[in-house]
Amino acid sequence: MLTPIKFFSSDDINQLNEDIWRTIYTKGNDLHFGGTEEVKDAREVFAVIQIYGKALQDLYEGKLPKGWKFGEAANKVYIEMLKNPDKGDQPYTYGERLHSYYVSVSDSFSRHHVCVNQVENIKEALKESIETGIQSNRIVFVIWNPLDIKMENPDCFNWGQLRVSEGNKVSIRIVFRSNDAGNAVFANMGAVIRVFVDEAINPAGGELEEVIWTAASEHIYLTDFDMVENLVGKVPEHLRRLMK
Repeated sequence: MLTPIKFFSSDDINQLNEDIWRTIYTKGNDLHFGGTEEVKDAREVFAVIQIYGKALQDLYEGKLPKGWKFGEAANKVYIEMLKNPDKGDQPYTYGERLHSYYVSVSDSFSRHHVCVNQVENIKEALKESIETGIQSNRIVFVIWNPLDIKMENPDCFNWGQLRVSEGNKVSIRIVFRSNDAGNAVFANMGAVIRVFVDEAINPAGGELEEVIWTAASEHIYLTDFDMVENLVGKVPEHLRRLMK
């Protein structure tokens, strides 16, 4: 069965959330995934989500859409975690990969490791792009490491790009290999917005205009269907298949 590819765009996180949940629930493909140690069942689409206007401010402030079980108090703690470069006892954190990404550098004489603060590099590149008017498409960062594929729980957040659209307006483009639409996507968005607005975009003299969020698997776990059905209504399985 071909992958359903869906596009969502709004400045209202409540409307966006309802549209995403209804679309995945009624038109998504069933997914049996995870690893041998933890098999999961969900329904998914390939999603491109554009947010702008009031939605940016709401997510920056840690607000979440109606119907979510994930609490806003917990979300605000999560947002701050992306600013923290200390991974603690974890194999990695997004905060660490953004602020302290270790890479191996080789020259003719030796190989050594360098700690890269990707957010600081982005701030400097954005500042230059705004000042020169050159709309660079090279202002990118990575979370994924090739060795992560061997991890029990590899990172879902993979890649991002910041672009100056015009003047000092900035667009953030994000790629997730896998994203939970029921308990993660808007929390993830808020954290990404907060860290880049506070530490890169505003210090560079920019203004966030939009976020374009791509998830190769935007999914809802079957265990969360009761939460989704409370918002969008229950659809019998035989009718769902006809809606595709």
